[in-house]
Amino acid sequence: MQNNSTVDWLREYKWRILFVLAMLVVGVLFLTIGFWKTILLIVLCGIGLLIGFAKDKTEQFFHFIDKIRR
Repeated sequence: MQNNSTVDWLREYKWRILFVLAMLVVGVLFLTIGFWKTILLIVLCGIGLLIGFAKDKTEQFFHFIDKIRR
């Protein structure tokens, strides 16, 4: 059973923990496959995220695109 203080700590620092882990993965990718391949992978993941978001919530996606255009 988890301690309440542990759960509270994870809730308080969840974004810091998430981004540290994400940057760790990016750093390992830079070192193993190189700069440009890593950048390409990040761009393709971003495009995939946008396509998935558009499929999930089409109306919200179009509002997002309209905000970017302005």
